Amino acid sequence: MYSAVTSALAGRPGTYSVSVVDVATGETLVDQNGAEAGVPASSLKLLTGTAALSTLGQDARFDTSAVLDGDDVWLVGGGDVMLGAGESDDSVVNGHAGLGTLAQKTVAALERQGVTGQINVGLDSTLFPGPGLNPDWADDLVTTNNITEVQTPAMYAGRANADNHSEVVRNPASVARQTFVTRLQEAADTKGLDMTFLLGETRDGADGTEGASGDTVAKVSSATVMQQLEYMENHSDNYLAETFGRLVAVESGQTGDIEGATSSVSAAVEELGVDTTGLDMHDTSGLAATNQVSPSTLAQLLAVTQTSANANLRDLAGLLPAAGASGTLSNRLAGWDTKGLIRAKTGTLADVISLSGFVTTRDGRLLSFSVMSSHVTGVQDGARAATDAVAEALLEG
Repeated sequence: MYSAVTSALAGRPGTYSVSVVDVATGETLVDQNGAEAGVPASSLKLLTGTAALSTLGQDARFDTSAVLDGDDVWLVGGGDVMLGAGESDDSVVNGHAGLGTLAQKTVAALERQGVTGQINVGLDSTLFPGPGLNPDWADDLVTTNNITEVQTPAMYAGRANADNHSEVVRNPASVARQTFVTRLQEAADTKGLDMTFLLGETRDGADGTEGASGDTVAKVSSATVMQQLEYMENHSDNYLAETFGRLVAVESGQTGDIEGATSSVSAAVEELGVDTTGLDMHDTSGLAATNQVSPSTLAQLLAVTQTSANANLRDLAGLLPAAGASGTLSNRLAGWDTKGLIRAKTGTLADVISLSGFVTTRDGRLLSFSVMSSHVTGVQDGARAATDAVAEALLEG
C-alpha cells in the first residue's frame, strides 16, 4: 500500500505528507511524514465536527428568542446562524427557523400583554463575545466571500440569502435585527395594531456586558446539530465551522470567543485519545494559515469516530461529501470505479491542498486517510489531482 501511495504522488507538484489507518485495527498502514504537522486548510473542520458531535450531540437545536424587558423587546441570539428572513421552514436547514415566524409570535404575545406604542428592539449577541473576525485570517477573506464577522443571531450563515455562494454580509447580527424589526412592523400592521418598532440598544458582550434580562415571549428553533453539520461538511461552510467552535466552548463552560473555541475543540479531540502532537489551532474553520495539525492526527481521529462507543461520533462519516456525488466532491473522483466509495473533507488555501476521509477498499476494508500538500501556489489543480490519486490508489487495498 505504501508503494501505491508513493507511486500516486510521483512527479506531482508540491510536497506531500500522508497517513493511512486501518479503522478496524487502528494500525497505521502508510506513514509518509504523517506525524509532521502542517497547514490543514478545511480538513480542520473534521476536528470541529467531531467536537460538536461529542459535546453537543446530534439532536441539539439552538433557540433564537424574543425577550420582553419592560416595554423593550430584545432579539437574543442562542447560536442559530442559519435564520431565514421569512417564515420557518422545517423542510430546509438554511432558513429552518424564520425571523418572520418569530416576529408573528412576538407581536401576538405583545398584543396579549397590552403593549402598544413605540417599542425599541434591542440586540443581544453576547453569546459570542470578542472580535468576530480572527486576526489570523488573511485580509481578503471577507471580500472573497469566505467569511464575515462571526455573530449570533445571524441569517443564512452570514450570507445575503440561502444560496451558499451568495455574498457575505457585514455585521450579520445587526442585519438579522433589522430584518426582525421589519417583520415585526409588518406583523403589527397586518393586525392593525398600534405598535411602532425602532432600533434599540446593542449588547455584544464586549467588556463583560451582560445580555438582556426579562421574559421570553417567543422563540424559534434551528435545525438539529446533525443537519447543520452535514451542511457544514458538504459545503465546507466556514461560518458554521466557526459557530460550532464557539458553541462547543459555551457547552464546555468556556467563553464563546475565538480562544474558547480553539481550546475547547482541541480538548474534545484529546479526550478521545487521539495523539494531538503538533496540533495548534488558531480557528475552527481552517481559514487561518497558522493552523497546524498532522495527517496522523486527522487519520487517527477519523478512525476513532468509527469505532467509538458514542453513536453520535459514528455518524461522522455519513456527513462527509461522497466522491462524484455530493458537496465539494461532486465533480471529483466521479468515475464508475470511485463514485460513492470515498467520503472525504476537502481543503484549499493559496499554498495548501488537503483531502481527509474514508475509503472502502475493493476487499471491503475501511481505511481512514489524510493527505496534505504544501508549496502548491499556482499548481492547485495538480495538487488536487494528486490527493485524489492517493484516495484512488487506496481503493485497491
